[in-house]
Amino acid sequence: MTAGHGFHAGRGGMHGGGRPCCRRGSGSGAGAFVEPAALAALARQGGHGYDLRREIRELTGGELEVDAGGLYRVLRRLEEDGFVTSTWAEGDSGPQRREYELTAEGRELASDWVAHLKERQRVAARVADALSSALKETDTA
Repeated sequence: MTAGHGFHAGRGGMHGGGRPCCRRGSGSGAGAFVEPAALAALARQGGHGYDLRREIRELTGGELEVDAGGLYRVLRRLEEDGFVTSTWAEGDSGPQRREYELTAEGRELASDWVAHLKERQRVAARVADALSSALKETDTA
């Protein structure tokens, strides 16, 4: 994690240098994972939206099915923020498609997400342990 950043619930925030915080939109639902999943897929290989959806499904063993509209909104925002670039490319069959690629800043954001998700996992394990322990205590009382 970036120095001075502990785990916190909620949205927003900025990293040093004015970069948007990886916590933006990091609620508890599946949508919370669209941005980091898209970054993971882009880091492995660029591509158009349907390629990225397939890559996300494969990377997560089918655990995360990303809505096309949600994915494209995330990709547009990442591009507006300078984390992704896109170009129009001729489709093998059919219309042109946007091909997406990570920028150097996008790789830094992906790294921030790794730290954030590991911290989130650590905190979630602590909360689960505390809850389990509290339930055991009340069950024996």
